[in-house]
Amino acid sequence: MKKYIFVFLLIAYSQLSIAQSSFMKRNMDDQFVIDQVDILQHRLSDSFYTTVQPYSQKDAIILLENYVRSNPSLSLREREEIYRIIAKNSEWATLKNIGDNSKYPFWSRFYKKKSDFVHLKLDNATLVLNPILNYQQMIEKNNTGQNLFLNSKGLELRATLADRIGIYSSFTDNQERGPWHHQQYVLEHDAIPGANFYKKFKEDKPGLANDYLVATGYLDAEVIKKMVNVSFGHNRFHIGDGYRSLFLSDVGSNYLFLRINTKIGKLNYQNLFMELTPSYARKADRLLPKKYAAMHHLSINATKWLNVGIFEGIVYGRKDHFEFQYLNPIILYRSVEQGLGSPDNAVLGLNFKINTKINTVLYGQMLLDEFKFSELKAGNGWWANKYAIQLGAKVARPFGIKNLLLQGELNMIRPFTYTRDSVSDYSHYNQPLAHPFGANFLELNFIAQYKPVKNVQLTWRSFFNKQGRDSSANLSYGSDITKPYTWRNDDYGVNLFNGFPSEVLFTNLNFAYELRYNLFIDLGFNYRYQNSTSKIVPAFQSLQVYSGFRLNAVRRTYDY
Repeated sequence: MKKYIFVFLLIAYSQLSIAQSSFMKRNMDDQFVIDQVDILQHRLSDSFYTTVQPYSQKDAIILLENYVRSNPSLSLREREEIYRIIAKNSEWATLKNIGDNSKYPFWSRFYKKKSDFVHLKLDNATLVLNPILNYQQMIEKNNTGQNLFLNSKGLELRATLADRIGIYSSFTDNQERGPWHHQQYVLEHDAIPGANFYKKFKEDKPGLANDYLVATGYLDAEVIKKMVNVSFGHNRFHIGDGYRSLFLSDVGSNYLFLRINTKIGKLNYQNLFMELTPSYARKADRLLPKKYAAMHHLSINATKWLNVGIFEGIVYGRKDHFEFQYLNPIILYRSVEQGLGSPDNAVLGLNFKINTKINTVLYGQMLLDEFKFSELKAGNGWWANKYAIQLGAKVARPFGIKNLLLQGELNMIRPFTYTRDSVSDYSHYNQPLAHPFGANFLELNFIAQYKPVKNVQLTWRSFFNKQGRDSSANLSYGSDITKPYTWRNDDYGVNLFNGFPSEVLFTNLNFAYELRYNLFIDLGFNYRYQNSTSKIVPAFQSLQVYSGFRLNAVRRTYDY
């Protein structure tokens, strides 16, 4: 009977996704343990590239198992933390006795594995099926008249075949009335972070509530053993070691993608081809227009401690057709774009990562949109000197404290970076493809993650952002990347914080207790202070206290 169920589900989901290994959820609670292990190796891995996120489930488990094998002096607590992650992804585990089997499964069929509602294993194949739940209630000072909540429920499925083909598919049905600044974001952008289409919900109640679906399904087949993987489906990606990314971030909506990832020795080369939705105004149901993007990222371990990367991306609009010249995976896109008459939005980037061997990783990115050295040297604030810089560091076990990871990060993006026209701007579904604040800002981030005892995780996340904002719908000072750069306020004198400066301070402290594998109880607070010299961006101060529980879900953070 199990075999027939297994075959039926494989056929049903094969339309959606096939993969050598599904991807782990980015910013899941266990990710900081994986990042710690990557740092504590004191060298770079030639098989696990942290700039390519979300992490491959298979590659992450190989990294953890190799770390355990090569460090026999690990404490019992450290082993337990690593074994717990391996047990949650047991289809790729080779270590024995990691404690993933349940002593008392439900009706002898469900939760045989501690982390999986259904876990079927046959010769050269596995299938995992899990429910997804995320429920949260929030109280916000100065906004006590609204019932703030998040209610998500759904299913996820992943499967593997012959260690070379796998399946992932998930969907959630969501109802949400977020805090005040989240509601303002939805009104301003006509978009919900992480989602695309949405409907209004509970309109008879105070505040803005929305109802939306989020679906993910992709395939990733190993076409050349241990070298080339090809993925296809709907998902979103993040390029870089930072919490934010200047190249490509996963803060927005899913998109249709084709991904080719090639590993050769110390080299990892990723190609992404994407179908996107340009900026639009919400109206009655209709077929939305399309635009497209092609990106590639080459990452090389130059030494045992230094990784360098080169990124190139291009976003363009044609009348609902792909520009086939950009399908060439090994060409300089900028040369193609110039040959077409320079109609598209091309960006170039460099990134680095240094493992210092003192439990610290340094990382950074630099992105160039447009740039003229003579204008930069003149120092006259030419509008088209468009670039962005990121610098950051991660420290594992600071002051000798185990299971503690600290991260600090600086991001600076010049005005009008990522902008072009309303089609080929660097956005998808009214949301930036890179940093959620768009451009024309300076931001400082600090993150601390700590597991003082088993099953308890404390997370402190803060950022300070200063940005030059617009004061008119038809005039651009360079922060809103969906506005055409032809709407710019001037050609010269365009410096950082061009426009009306606004400041945002956000901090979050979260206490999470893992009752059982992937089932968390959350308790925490957010504080957000916003000050502005523009009436369009009102000053606001709020304190939010929340509690909730989630199963197989990443916590909603509202840090935008």
